[in-house]
Amino acid sequence: MPSRPALLSQRYIFRFWLPLALMWLMMAVEQPFLAAVIARMDEPVHQLAAFGITFSLALLIESPIIMLLTASTALAKGKQSYGQLLRFTNLLSGVITAFHLVFVLTPAFSWFVGTVIGAPKALIEPARLSFLLMFPWTAAVAYRRLWQGVMIRFGKTDQVGLTMIARLVATGGVAIAGLIWNFLPGAALAGLALSAGVIAGAAAAYLWTRPILRGPLSQPEPASDQISMRYLLDFYIPLALTNIINFIGRPLLTFGLSRSLLALESLALWPVLLSLAFLFRSVGFAYQEVVVALIDDEQSYLALRRFALILGAATSALLILLAVTPLNDLWYGRVSGLTPDLVALSSIPTLLIALTPAAAVIIAWQRGVLVYVRRTRPITVAVALNVTVLIAAMWLGMQFLPVVGVTIAAAAYMLAFLTESGFLATQTHRARQKLMIKDQKLSPTT
Repeated sequence: MPSRPALLSQRYIFRFWLPLALMWLMMAVEQPFLAAVIARMDEPVHQLAAFGITFSLALLIESPIIMLLTASTALAKGKQSYGQLLRFTNLLSGVITAFHLVFVLTPAFSWFVGTVIGAPKALIEPARLSFLLMFPWTAAVAYRRLWQGVMIRFGKTDQVGLTMIARLVATGGVAIAGLIWNFLPGAALAGLALSAGVIAGAAAAYLWTRPILRGPLSQPEPASDQISMRYLLDFYIPLALTNIINFIGRPLLTFGLSRSLLALESLALWPVLLSLAFLFRSVGFAYQEVVVALIDDEQSYLALRRFALILGAATSALLILLAVTPLNDLWYGRVSGLTPDLVALSSIPTLLIALTPAAAVIIAWQRGVLVYVRRTRPITVAVALNVTVLIAAMWLGMQFLPVVGVTIAAAAYMLAFLTESGFLATQTHRARQKLMIKDQKLSPTT
C-alpha cells in the first residue's frame, strides 16, 4: 500500500478497500459454488435444505467471534494489546468449539432443528452430519480474523486477499473431489469443504502476519494504547451481541419458512437467494474495517461517506439489473443448477432484496464511525431493531398474506436492514459532532 495522503482521497480509499472487498467477494463466491455442487448431487432439494439449516446454525454459533476482525483492527497497537487480544481469542474459540461438539453429538441438535426450527424430520440427520463436520469452523475463523485485523491495522491489506485464495482453493478442492467421487451426501460434503477452507485460511493468515508479530507487535506500545481485559470486554461485548442477535434472526427465518406456503421449496431456495445477496453485499462488509483504519477527522468522515454512497448505489443497481433481466434465470437455473420450479419462484424475492447491498455499505460505514469513537453499544441496539422488525414482518406476512414463504422472508429481510440503517444514521450524526470538536481543538487558529 502507498503511504496515506494528508487529505484522504477517493482513490486512496478505493486502493485500501479493494483487497478487503476481494476477500469478502471470494467468501461470497464460496456459497453459490457449494450450492451449485449440492444441486448436481443426489437428492438436491433435500440436501440444499439441510445445508441451509447447517449454515444458519454455523453462522449463529460463530457469531461471538466475528467482530475479532474489527477489534484487532482498532486495538492491536503493540505487544501488550495484541497479547490481550490473543488470550481473548484462545478462550472464546475454545469455549465455542466445545459447545459446538456437545450440541451436535447430543439430542439437543435434533430437538432444536426439529422442534424449535420446525424443519422436516428428513432433514435432521443430514444437517447433523454436515454440522458435525464443521466443528473446526469457529476456531479457525476466530484466529484468521484476529490476524487479518492485524494486517489491516498495519496497512497490509494486499495480503489479506491471499489468505482467502488459500481458503477457496481448499474449499473448492474438497467440494470438486466429493462431486467426482461422491464419497459424502451433498450437505455433508459442503460442511467438510468449508472446514478445510477455513483451516487453510487461518494457516495462511498466520504466515502472512508473522513479520508484523515479530516487528511492531513485539514492541511495547504507549501506555495510552494498552488495554485491560475489562476494557476489551466493554469494547467487544456490544459488538459480539450485535452478531449474536443478528444471527439469531436467520434461524428464526428458517423456522418461519418451514411453516410457510411451499415450505420445502422456500427452504431450498432461501440459502441460494441469501448466497446471491451475500455476493453483492460482501464488498460492503469490508468497508467497516476501512473506516476504522482511516477515519480521524471530519474531512476523512466526509470522504469515507461519499465513497460509501457511490459503492452502495453501484452494487444495488447491479443486483436490480440481475433480478429484472434474463440473468436471473441464468443465475438460478444454469449457474446454481436449481430445478425449473425453484427458478420460477426466484425473481420476485431477488428484486425484494436488491437494496440490501446499498444498506450493507451504509451500515458498514456507520458502524465504522461508531467503533472509531468507541461507541459500540448503539450498534447492538440497531441490530436488535433489525431482528425485531425481521421477526415481526415475517410473522405478519405469514398471518395475513397468501404469499410464498421465501417472498415474505425477502421482504422482511429488506425492511429490517432499512430500519437498522435509519437508527444508526442518528447515532453517526452525533459521532460526527465529536470529530468536529476534535478538529477545532487541533486547529492552530484556536
